[in-house]
Amino acid sequence: MEPAMTSASTAFDYSGRIREGGLVARQALVLVMLGLLVIFDGMDNQLLGLIAHDMGRDLDIPISSFGMIFSSAFFGAITGALLLSPLADHHLGRKRVAMLGMVLAGACTIATAYAETLVQLLSIRFLTGFGLGAALPILISLASEFSPLRHSRLIVSLMLAFVPLGSALASILAKLVAGHGPWSLLLVIAGISTLVLTAGAALLIPESVTFLVRRRDHARAISSVHRLFGPSRIDAVLVDEDRAGGDRPDKQPLAQLLSARFRKLTALFWIAFLIDSAVLHLFLSWTPTLLIKSGLSSVEAVNAAAMFGLGGAIGTVGQAWLASRFDIYRVMYVEILVSIAAMLALSMVVHEPDMVDAMTFIIAATMCAFHTGLTNLVLETFPEAVKATALGWAIGVGRFGAAGAPLLIGFLIALKWHPSLLFIGASFLGVIAGAALIIVQLAVVRSAELQSFPNHPERRVKYGDARR
Repeated sequence: MEPAMTSASTAFDYSGRIREGGLVARQALVLVMLGLLVIFDGMDNQLLGLIAHDMGRDLDIPISSFGMIFSSAFFGAITGALLLSPLADHHLGRKRVAMLGMVLAGACTIATAYAETLVQLLSIRFLTGFGLGAALPILISLASEFSPLRHSRLIVSLMLAFVPLGSALASILAKLVAGHGPWSLLLVIAGISTLVLTAGAALLIPESVTFLVRRRDHARAISSVHRLFGPSRIDAVLVDEDRAGGDRPDKQPLAQLLSARFRKLTALFWIAFLIDSAVLHLFLSWTPTLLIKSGLSSVEAVNAAAMFGLGGAIGTVGQAWLASRFDIYRVMYVEILVSIAAMLALSMVVHEPDMVDAMTFIIAATMCAFHTGLTNLVLETFPEAVKATALGWAIGVGRFGAAGAPLLIGFLIALKWHPSLLFIGASFLGVIAGAALIIVQLAVVRSAELQSFPNHPERRVKYGDARR
């Protein structure tokens, strides 16, 4: 489809092109590059866990101290997401913040290879997490903005599936490097690769068009359109006012999220992300230990953990197919109900390895799919002007659940709670996540003509602009 022009001028209707157009080659190339950055984000997150044993031995750091090192990167990611997402929407631009985050992560990955003390590692890994935490939500929000509306759910879901793919890439790279040099070589290769990829991405990926139009940077907005759709003779770029966002351009993005217009939805999404991330990391961190305490062998417990990874990847990709063909709310209600049932069933079959594998797979698939659905809803509900902030804060708040749930489970295990009770408790968290989703849908549907949530799928259904 040719770029949309107004009849009276050479102005490019960017919102109309995204809403009604198909996927062209340049646009696809930009999305591929964004996907590669997400893969490398996932890879850098995984690297340290692969070499922790050898690193601890060579640096004379107890392996127990690596819990603090991992947590340092984790809290760095929370800080990066919460602090830099608003800057991306309001001041610096999404592309610039994402590129800076990836450069920081790549440089710190190299620096990790030369760290010699625990304090150095804690500091460097915090900065690594800071860069990765800032980059990920912005990369996903850019992919959402640059995708044709009919394909955006599929593309966002695939972007999220690239995160575990990055973890797999780290494992492959570690096997290739093993035997050819010390563990530090792996970090240097990964860091340099990240920097090289980021440099290429900076040349290819455009800045957010909506951000540039709202900032009245018309020359760069036209340049971004050319990068996405090819050269054309235009002298202005138009975006829908409701798609861009109706609040004043000078109003801080976080203030908009907490305004009367959005604060209810913001709080509900934060709750849903907090609970969803808590459940995911509860199972990710404690599944083998809990199953061993229930009587399974270590091999059987590791097999179940592997099923969790497999289920998560399949669930994320499956959500891309389901949400592009069916009502996203109905799909997510089924997912959360199935996950709750699987958690309850797991509490009753902890002594049966085959059933444990099956239930673990189902829990991972449905909860990861639910997480992907939440991400799509955030990107579709909030206007373009605050999209990166909305997703960055939702992910950042969710990471508090990811950090807190494993700590809570450790405390309950110390109190001699049986693993079955912990799995039942996790099912109640699923109920809370489902209840938050119900209230999200009701709040959107009952909003006066849905004007508060211009990009939400419910509005497109009401005004005949639904996906095809």
